[in-house]
Amino acid sequence: MPAEIHSRPGTLALRLGEWSRYRDIVWYRVLAGLKSEARQNFLGYVWFLLEPALTTAIAYIIYSLIAPGGGRERIVMLLLGTLTWQWFESAVTLGSLGIKSKLHIMMHFPLPKYIFPLVGVFISTWKFLCVFVVLLVFCAAAGYPPNSAFIYLPLVLAAQLMLIIGLALPLAIGVAYFNDLLTVTNSLFRLMMILSGAVFEASKVPPTALTYFYANPMAGLIESYRDIVLYHMPPHLAALGYAMVWGLGLGAAGLLWCRHIDGTILKSVNFNA
Repeated sequence: MPAEIHSRPGTLALRLGEWSRYRDIVWYRVLAGLKSEARQNFLGYVWFLLEPALTTAIAYIIYSLIAPGGGRERIVMLLLGTLTWQWFESAVTLGSLGIKSKLHIMMHFPLPKYIFPLVGVFISTWKFLCVFVVLLVFCAAAGYPPNSAFIYLPLVLAAQLMLIIGLALPLAIGVAYFNDLLTVTNSLFRLMMILSGAVFEASKVPPTALTYFYANPMAGLIESYRDIVLYHMPPHLAALGYAMVWGLGLGAAGLLWCRHIDGTILKSVNFNA
Protein backbone atom coordinates (compact mmCIF):
# COMPACT_ATOMS: atom_id res chain seq x y z
CA MET A 1 0.00 0.00 0.00
CA PRO A 2 1.34 3.46 -0.82
CA ALA A 3 2.71 5.36 2.10
CA GLU A 4 0.46 8.02 3.55
CA ILE A 5 1.28 11.53 2.51
CA HIS A 6 1.52 13.78 5.55
CA SER A 7 0.02 17.24 5.40
CA ARG A 8 1.94 20.19 6.74
CA PRO A 9 0.38 21.63 9.90
CA GLY A 10 -0.28 24.86 8.06
CA THR A 11 -2.36 23.07 5.45
CA LEU A 12 -5.37 23.09 7.74
CA ALA A 13 -5.15 26.77 8.55
CA LEU A 14 -8.08 28.42 6.85
CA ARG A 15 -6.15 31.15 5.12
CA LEU A 16 -8.04 32.87 2.35
CA GLY A 17 -5.92 31.54 -0.49
CA GLU A 18 -5.95 27.99 0.85
CA TRP A 19 -9.69 27.94 1.51
CA SER A 20 -10.32 29.30 -1.98
CA ARG A 21 -8.46 26.31 -3.40
CA TYR A 22 -10.23 23.83 -1.16
CA ARG A 23 -13.59 25.47 -1.81
CA ASP A 24 -13.19 24.80 -5.53
CA ILE A 25 -12.41 21.16 -4.78
CA VAL A 26 -15.48 20.87 -2.56
CA TRP A 27 -17.81 22.34 -5.18
CA TYR A 28 -16.30 20.18 -7.93
CA ARG A 29 -16.85 17.02 -5.89
CA VAL A 30 -20.39 18.11 -4.98
CA LEU A 31 -21.26 18.58 -8.66
CA ALA A 32 -19.60 15.30 -9.55
CA GLY A 33 -21.51 13.53 -6.79
CA LEU A 34 -24.84 14.98 -7.93
CA LYS A 35 -24.19 14.00 -11.55
CA SER A 36 -23.12 10.50 -10.55
CA GLU A 37 -26.21 10.05 -8.40
CA ALA A 38 -28.45 11.36 -11.20
CA ARG A 39 -27.03 8.75 -13.57
CA GLN A 40 -27.43 5.91 -11.09
CA ASN A 41 -30.74 6.92 -9.54
CA PHE A 42 -33.15 8.85 -11.74
CA LEU A 43 -35.66 9.20 -8.90
CA GLY A 44 -33.11 10.57 -6.41
CA TYR A 45 -34.96 13.83 -5.78
CA VAL A 46 -38.31 12.05 -5.72
CA TRP A 47 -37.09 9.63 -3.07
CA PHE A 48 -35.80 12.54 -0.99
CA LEU A 49 -39.40 13.82 -0.84
CA LEU A 50 -41.06 10.41 -0.71
CA GLU A 51 -39.78 9.40 2.73
CA PRO A 52 -41.04 12.50 4.59
CA ALA A 53 -44.26 12.33 2.54
CA LEU A 54 -44.88 8.75 3.72
CA THR A 55 -44.03 9.70 7.29
CA THR A 56 -46.47 12.61 7.02
CA ALA A 57 -49.21 10.33 5.67
CA ILE A 58 -48.76 7.86 8.53
CA ALA A 59 -48.63 10.59 11.16
CA TYR A 60 -51.69 12.29 9.66
CA ILE A 61 -53.71 9.06 9.80
CA ILE A 62 -52.73 8.50 13.43
CA TYR A 63 -53.54 12.14 14.24
CA SER A 64 -56.94 11.82 12.57
CA LEU A 65 -57.80 8.79 14.68
CA ILE A 66 -56.71 10.43 17.93
CA ALA A 67 -57.81 14.02 17.27
CA PRO A 68 -60.00 14.45 14.17
CA GLY A 69 -59.64 17.68 12.24
CA GLY A 70 -56.66 19.79 11.35
CA GLY A 71 -56.95 19.44 7.59
CA ARG A 72 -54.46 21.36 5.45
CA GLU A 73 -52.74 23.04 8.38
CA ARG A 74 -51.88 19.71 9.94
CA ILE A 75 -50.56 18.35 6.64
CA VAL A 76 -48.33 21.40 6.14
CA MET A 77 -47.22 21.24 9.76
CA LEU A 78 -46.20 17.60 9.38
CA LEU A 79 -44.47 18.13 6.03
CA LEU A 80 -42.39 21.01 7.38
CA GLY A 81 -41.28 18.86 10.29
CA THR A 82 -40.54 15.65 8.42
CA LEU A 83 -38.81 17.25 5.43
CA THR A 84 -36.49 19.46 7.46
CA TRP A 85 -35.70 16.48 9.67
CA GLN A 86 -34.99 14.41 6.56
CA TRP A 87 -32.43 17.02 5.51
CA PHE A 88 -30.79 16.92 8.93
CA GLU A 89 -30.60 13.13 9.10
CA SER A 90 -29.56 12.47 5.51
CA ALA A 91 -26.93 15.24 5.44
CA VAL A 92 -25.34 14.20 8.73
CA THR A 93 -25.38 10.53 7.70
CA LEU A 94 -23.85 11.17 4.27
CA GLY A 95 -21.32 13.59 5.75
CA SER A 96 -20.31 11.09 8.44
CA LEU A 97 -19.35 8.62 5.70
CA GLY A 98 -17.18 11.18 3.92
CA ILE A 99 -13.80 10.25 5.38
CA LYS A 100 -14.25 6.47 5.55
CA SER A 101 -15.48 6.24 1.94
CA LYS A 102 -12.60 8.34 0.59
CA LEU A 103 -9.62 6.74 2.30
CA HIS A 104 -8.28 5.63 -1.08
CA ILE A 105 -8.13 9.26 -2.24
CA MET A 106 -6.37 10.37 0.94
CA MET A 107 -3.62 7.82 0.26
CA HIS A 108 -2.57 9.85 -2.78
CA PHE A 109 -3.60 13.45 -2.07
CA PRO A 110 -2.80 15.32 1.18
CA LEU A 111 -6.17 17.09 1.37
CA PRO A 112 -7.65 18.31 4.66
CA LYS A 113 -9.97 15.64 5.99
CA TYR A 114 -12.86 18.06 6.61
CA ILE A 115 -13.35 18.43 2.84
CA PHE A 116 -14.95 15.02 2.48
CA PRO A 117 -17.73 15.38 5.08
CA LEU A 118 -18.56 18.80 3.62
CA VAL A 119 -19.10 17.26 0.18
CA GLY A 120 -21.68 14.84 1.56
CA VAL A 121 -23.43 17.57 3.52
CA PHE A 122 -23.68 19.87 0.50
CA ILE A 123 -24.99 17.10 -1.78
CA SER A 124 -27.86 16.42 0.63
CA THR A 125 -28.40 20.14 1.14
CA TRP A 126 -28.77 20.79 -2.59
CA LYS A 127 -31.36 18.03 -2.91
CA PHE A 128 -33.20 19.37 0.11
CA LEU A 129 -33.32 22.92 -1.25
CA CYS A 130 -34.82 21.69 -4.53
CA VAL A 131 -37.49 19.72 -2.68
CA PHE A 132 -38.04 22.56 -0.18
CA VAL A 133 -38.99 24.88 -3.04
CA VAL A 134 -41.58 22.30 -4.12
CA LEU A 135 -42.86 22.18 -0.53
CA LEU A 136 -43.24 25.97 -0.40
CA VAL A 137 -45.22 25.86 -3.66
CA PHE A 138 -47.45 23.19 -2.12
CA CYS A 139 -47.88 25.35 0.98
CA ALA A 140 -48.93 28.30 -1.18
CA ALA A 141 -51.47 26.12 -3.00
CA ALA A 142 -52.77 24.88 0.35
CA GLY A 143 -53.45 28.43 1.51
CA TYR A 144 -50.13 29.39 3.09
CA PRO A 145 -48.43 31.68 0.54
CA PRO A 146 -45.18 33.57 1.17
CA ASN A 147 -45.52 36.27 3.82
CA SER A 148 -43.37 38.93 5.40
CA ALA A 149 -41.84 36.43 7.84
CA PHE A 150 -40.26 34.55 4.93
CA ILE A 151 -37.36 36.99 5.18
CA TYR A 152 -36.21 34.91 8.15
CA LEU A 153 -36.13 31.60 6.24
CA PRO A 154 -32.49 32.01 5.07
CA LEU A 155 -31.46 32.57 8.69
CA VAL A 156 -33.21 29.39 9.85
CA LEU A 157 -31.74 27.42 6.94
CA ALA A 158 -28.26 28.75 7.76
CA ALA A 159 -28.64 27.80 11.44
CA GLN A 160 -29.64 24.26 10.52
CA LEU A 161 -26.82 23.94 7.98
CA MET A 162 -24.34 25.09 10.63
CA LEU A 163 -25.71 22.47 13.03
CA ILE A 164 -25.46 19.76 10.37
CA ILE A 165 -21.86 20.61 9.48
CA GLY A 166 -20.87 20.80 13.14
CA LEU A 167 -22.28 17.34 13.83
CA ALA A 168 -21.04 15.72 10.61
CA LEU A 169 -17.36 16.68 11.08
CA PRO A 170 -16.61 14.82 14.34
CA LEU A 171 -18.92 11.96 13.37
CA ALA A 172 -17.01 11.46 10.12
CA ILE A 173 -13.80 10.88 12.07
CA GLY A 174 -15.52 8.66 14.60
CA VAL A 175 -17.13 6.51 11.90
CA ALA A 176 -13.76 6.16 10.12
CA TYR A 177 -12.34 4.57 13.28
CA PHE A 178 -15.46 2.78 14.55
CA ASN A 179 -17.93 1.70 11.86
CA ASP A 180 -20.50 0.66 14.47
CA LEU A 181 -20.85 4.31 15.44
CA LEU A 182 -22.95 4.88 12.32
CA THR A 183 -25.42 2.18 13.39
CA VAL A 184 -25.69 3.73 16.84
CA THR A 185 -26.15 7.20 15.33
CA ASN A 186 -28.92 6.03 13.00
CA SER A 187 -30.76 4.48 15.93
CA LEU A 188 -30.43 7.70 17.91
CA PHE A 189 -31.76 9.67 14.94
CA ARG A 190 -34.95 7.60 14.98
CA LEU A 191 -35.46 8.52 18.62
CA MET A 192 -34.46 12.14 18.11
CA MET A 193 -36.98 12.52 15.29
CA ILE A 194 -39.80 11.58 17.62
CA LEU A 195 -38.51 13.84 20.38
CA SER A 196 -37.84 16.80 18.06
CA GLY A 197 -41.50 17.49 17.30
CA ALA A 198 -41.19 16.54 13.63
CA VAL A 199 -44.54 14.71 13.81
CA PHE A 200 -46.34 16.79 16.46
CA GLU A 201 -46.66 20.38 17.58
CA ALA A 202 -44.53 21.75 20.38
CA SER A 203 -47.77 22.78 22.11
CA LYS A 204 -48.43 19.09 22.78
CA VAL A 205 -45.37 18.84 25.02
CA PRO A 206 -46.18 19.02 28.76
CA PRO A 207 -44.80 22.21 30.37
CA THR A 208 -42.66 20.15 32.74
CA ALA A 209 -40.88 18.52 29.76
CA LEU A 210 -40.31 21.64 27.64
CA THR A 211 -36.77 22.17 28.94
CA TYR A 212 -35.78 18.67 27.82
CA PHE A 213 -37.70 19.06 24.55
CA TYR A 214 -35.86 22.24 23.55
CA ALA A 215 -32.52 20.76 24.59
CA ASN A 216 -32.66 19.14 21.15
CA PRO A 217 -31.65 22.02 18.84
CA MET A 218 -33.71 20.58 15.99
CA ALA A 219 -36.89 21.11 18.03
CA GLY A 220 -36.47 24.89 17.95
CA LEU A 221 -35.54 24.87 14.27
CA ILE A 222 -38.59 22.83 13.24
CA GLU A 223 -40.82 25.13 15.27
CA SER A 224 -39.20 28.12 13.54
CA TYR A 225 -40.12 26.81 10.08
CA ARG A 226 -43.71 26.35 11.20
CA ASP A 227 -43.89 29.79 12.81
CA ILE A 228 -42.76 31.40 9.55
CA VAL A 229 -44.86 29.44 7.06
CA LEU A 230 -48.01 28.73 9.04
CA TYR A 231 -48.33 31.60 11.48
CA HIS A 232 -46.49 34.49 9.73
CA MET A 233 -44.33 34.92 12.81
CA PRO A 234 -40.57 35.49 13.06
CA PRO A 235 -38.64 32.62 14.62
CA HIS A 236 -37.36 32.70 18.17
CA LEU A 237 -33.83 34.03 17.80
CA ALA A 238 -32.79 32.21 20.96
CA ALA A 239 -33.62 28.88 19.28
CA LEU A 240 -31.56 29.82 16.22
CA GLY A 241 -28.68 31.01 18.39
CA TYR A 242 -28.80 27.78 20.38
CA ALA A 243 -28.53 25.69 17.19
CA MET A 244 -25.68 27.87 15.92
CA VAL A 245 -23.77 27.53 19.19
CA TRP A 246 -24.08 23.75 18.91
CA GLY A 247 -22.94 23.90 15.29
CA LEU A 248 -19.98 26.18 15.98
CA GLY A 249 -18.88 24.20 19.04
CA LEU A 250 -19.08 20.81 17.35
CA GLY A 251 -17.59 22.19 14.14
CA ALA A 252 -14.61 23.68 15.98
CA ALA A 253 -14.07 20.39 17.80
CA GLY A 254 -14.32 18.53 14.49
CA LEU A 255 -11.77 20.79 12.78
CA LEU A 256 -9.33 20.41 15.66
CA TRP A 257 -9.79 16.66 15.61
CA CYS A 258 -9.26 16.62 11.83
CA ARG A 259 -6.00 18.48 12.30
CA HIS A 260 -4.90 16.18 15.09
CA ILE A 261 -5.40 12.96 13.10
CA ASP A 262 -4.44 14.37 9.70
CA GLY A 263 -1.11 12.57 9.42
CA THR A 264 -2.05 9.34 11.21
CA ILE A 265 -5.63 8.39 10.31
CA LEU A 266 -4.76 6.14 7.35
CA LYS A 267 -2.33 4.07 9.37
CA SER A 268 -4.67 3.89 12.35
CA VAL A 269 -7.79 2.99 10.38
CA ASN A 270 -6.04 0.37 8.30
CA PHE A 271 -4.48 -1.11 11.45
CA ASN A 272 -7.89 -1.31 13.14
CA ALA A 273 -9.39 -2.82 10.01
